Amino acid sequence: MIYRTLFLLTCVVCLVACQETTPLKLTSDSSVPVSGKRIVLKKTDFPDLRASYFTLKDPKGELIPVQFDDMDGDGIWDEVAFECDFEPDGVLSLELTETEDLPDFPTNTNVYLGYSAERNNQFTSVSANSRPADHVALSTPYLYQYEGPGWESELVGFRTYFDSRNGKDIFGKAKPQLCIEQIGLGENYHEMQDWGMDVLKVGSSLGAGALAMFRSDSIYRLGDTETADFRIITEGPVRAVLQLKYGGWNVGGATYGLTETISIWAGKRSYESQVLLEGREGNEKLVTGIVDLKKVAKRELEVGGVQIMYTYGNQSENHDNLGMGILVKQDGLAGFSKAPEEGEGVINTYTALLNPVDDLYSFHFFAGWEVENEAFANQTGFEEALIEAANELNANISVELVK
Repeated sequence: MIYRTLFLLTCVVCLVACQETTPLKLTSDSSVPVSGKRIVLKKTDFPDLRASYFTLKDPKGELIPVQFDDMDGDGIWDEVAFECDFEPDGVLSLELTETEDLPDFPTNTNVYLGYSAERNNQFTSVSANSRPADHVALSTPYLYQYEGPGWESELVGFRTYFDSRNGKDIFGKAKPQLCIEQIGLGENYHEMQDWGMDVLKVGSSLGAGALAMFRSDSIYRLGDTETADFRIITEGPVRAVLQLKYGGWNVGGATYGLTETISIWAGKRSYESQVLLEGREGNEKLVTGIVDLKKVAKRELEVGGVQIMYTYGNQSENHDNLGMGILVKQDGLAGFSKAPEEGEGVINTYTALLNPVDDLYSFHFFAGWEVENEAFANQTGFEEALIEAANELNANISVELVK
């Protein structure tokens, strides 16, 4: 009897500990409102956490979606991600409650690679893949569903050609949903479907933020490499992260390795690219860009510490308005320019030349299609969305766990 009593007492103590509530104080330094600020905290920020996880409630008592991510693949979460809104110079107090079980938050991000080992138009979802050394772009039957990996929020999707073209493309959404797993299965995604369509013609450009290098007055596409590897790092209600790793990239006689980590967040119309370049000599610039096939003018903005290059106009494959923008923090930008109109290699592209900051090149690529949101039916609406995105990037948030 005494052992049973001790056992029950231990369970009660554990339950109380697992439901311990602590205020989490967040402070924004932004003088303007910030919508959907992305926040990533480390597990080491919570040294006294006794339960496996925790929930967060806003001042209205509503649960905030949280995502616990294992970033290094050791089976234990390293980071927790969530989003919050802030008033100017705002202070937000959240209620942190320790728990062993998380609520079932709606999934609003996704990464997908459909792989057909038999090349029989039957694709299997894979979490990692090494591109065959002899893979040829546009060879059929297709090795990869829609030719490479895709990633999405509920508002927009993107893909990259996992071959020598290495272009990036945009899947425009007709309504909020996750859909990249169904694209290209018995449909023509270059025409309007229930979910939306491929809205961008890429050609020989960098499309929607593909990578290249400027070296010795030439632009070299990240194309044929000795190796190319894909893996999903995480996906869920708050964000999705994938990694593309390339080895043996020959650029004008020099050889590089490159790892691109791409993330997309719920409620966002942009993805972030962080690039680690191995073999850097110091005389090269990493390049990304926006396709310029429809002769839409390039425009530039400066919002706080963020530089923006964008295009807006009738340039979608649906013959309606599409805006595309690249956002780069000032210290990571070497300048905006333009690729040649014709010739070999990268053409028809407005380019952004990037500098490394703490060994990482970084930029955000933003897309807004008027079918998805009527605010993008005019340039003013698209520019306002870019400014809002820049304000979110500019905001710094301090975090204090009140004990």
